[in-house]
Amino acid sequence: MKSQAYFEKIHKQIEIRLQEADTSIRLAVAWFTDQRLFQLICEKAKSGVDVELIIANHEINQDSNINFRQLKESGGHVYWIGTGYRYEALMHNKFCIIDNHVLITGSYNWTQKAKSNHESITVIEDDDNLILDFNQEFDKIINKYFNKENTEVDWGKVIIRLETLLNVIRLEDEEDINYQSDKIKSLLPKKADDEKITTIISILNLCKKREYSNAVNAIQEFTRKYKQIAIYNDPMVPALQLEIRGLEFQVSSLEDEKTDIEKLISGYQSEYNIQLGDLIKKILLLKKQLAKYDVEQDKNNEEKQKEYDEASNDYDDFSKAHEENLKGPKPFELTEDKLKELKQNYRRATKLCHPDKVTDEQKEQAQRVFTELKTAYDNNDLEKVNDILTNLEKGIFKSQGETITQKDKLLIVKQELELKRKALEEALHKLKLSDTYQKISNLDDWETHFLNSKQKYASVLEALKNKYEKVSYGE
Repeated sequence: MKSQAYFEKIHKQIEIRLQEADTSIRLAVAWFTDQRLFQLICEKAKSGVDVELIIANHEINQDSNINFRQLKESGGHVYWIGTGYRYEALMHNKFCIIDNHVLITGSYNWTQKAKSNHESITVIEDDDNLILDFNQEFDKIINKYFNKENTEVDWGKVIIRLETLLNVIRLEDEEDINYQSDKIKSLLPKKADDEKITTIISILNLCKKREYSNAVNAIQEFTRKYKQIAIYNDPMVPALQLEIRGLEFQVSSLEDEKTDIEKLISGYQSEYNIQLGDLIKKILLLKKQLAKYDVEQDKNNEEKQKEYDEASNDYDDFSKAHEENLKGPKPFELTEDKLKELKQNYRRATKLCHPDKVTDEQKEQAQRVFTELKTAYDNNDLEKVNDILTNLEKGIFKSQGETITQKDKLLIVKQELELKRKALEEALHKLKLSDTYQKISNLDDWETHFLNSKQKYASVLEALKNKYEKVSYGE
């Protein structure tokens, strides 16, 4: 399994993935107004790729410049979800499955406006279980809105009706017994191979034969055994669980990206300190001494005193940071291939132990492992990262999207993850606009860069030395 978060040039990343599609594209997106992406899926449909589009029956799509009939004419399928009534619940999915091995999910809508928003996507490859879940959700949406045979059971209503049936049997009200039996029967699918449904049908048959004492015992046994079934079969629960698992991947991938950028900046600053630190320290010391000389020449000049104080603080601050950096642990030296392995295995490991992913009971333990993992990654400790990954792959932690079954709690978890995703998107955007990252991202050769910088600072140092010598000897 491989995952990568993108928060810049998202449109281009989606284009690349669509162009790589060989067999199928399954796209579920609330709003779709991006003409270029639409033309791409039409071209793919014409080439024989099985293209299915689920889209919200909403005025944004209805009033767009896209002719969705064109996809049908190209051999694809379009499913409009909803009646168009403005106050109805909106199909708000944003995911795409390509060739059943690539999943694209995130906050990015496939619209023209989204290009200028702070959004993100995560591209996940070869996670068969997660892709299967998204495929099932895709099918479920189509089945729900297009009258395909539904085999799902609202177990909450079934349990309530069974308990009502139990009470009317005790009241010996045969008319009401028949009424409640018919109501229960209407809640069951016509065809289903399920032990629970078979048991309920046998209960209804007992009532039909007026074997009420046996029916009472069977109802009590069934409700005792399956009292919590309503929770586990709430139709929103699996959908929320799936969304949360997707959000967990997105948050983890965005944090991986943030960690990589911070590691790059930290590595540059460390190398900057090693290569240029002594030179810069000497330059700052000479600036401090020259400023001190100016103050001694004109002790009542407040502006000169201010310049000296600033020069003195600059020297002291840099000297302290320089010494601390030299004392700190140095990352292991790794080859390019080993660095690539380090990054891949670190990302795999974070998907398994991220504190936002696990249950409340495991958060403290997950935080310890996550901190240890990040420290190993920052130090290029490939052996340690590999050891942690090996242990994690044994299944130590469980996802909230797999274990939590209460809808209210799932909604809270989903909201928290969405807020965290948004905060990470904004933090990454700010980080990428920083002067340091802009400089580093444009460097092709650090060795040449530091060599040129050394020559520049050496010239500055020489000029300051000459100036200091002149004032020292009163020239």
